[in-house]
Amino acid sequence: MRALTAHSGTLEIVEVPTPEPGRGQVRVRMEAATVNPVDLATRDGHLAAFYSPRERVGLGWDVAGTIDEIGPGVTDFELGEMVIGVSDILGLPSKTHADLVVLDAAAVARAPRGVTPVEAATIPLNGLTASQAIDMLGLHEGQSVLVTGAAGGRVVLVP
Repeated sequence: MRALTAHSGTLEIVEVPTPEPGRGQVRVRMEAATVNPVDLATRDGHLAAFYSPRERVGLGWDVAGTIDEIGPGVTDFELGEMVIGVSDILGLPSKTHADLVVLDAAAVARAPRGVTPVEAATIPLNGLTASQAIDMLGLHEGQSVLVTGAAGGRVVLVP
């Protein structure tokens, strides 16, 4: 299968082994994935201190697609179901910019109805970031907050 990787600041599409889901995981056939600032930082080697140095590193955090295989112990999803998910581990040889991606079932949710895969792919990392920021504020009942600038990701289709 194909995966987009980075090596010394250069992007390359390479053939990698097809990943198999383990216990508590699902495999998603990517229909859309995003490009986020963290992908650019990874490409340029700025985050290499957070993972073991490798010749190549996979890119991509957000994904929208269909479940194509279900690992043991996963009962919340069905084959062919449209989902969104996030791959939040740096340094993997293949991430969401690949034909297929294996994710922990806990990192996957059903895609919202009525949205395209391109639209759905923008949700996981932006939504997680917004949720974490709101949690850090420690708001109390009756307080409110305005979240702006949540459009930092760019969408890419990889057929």
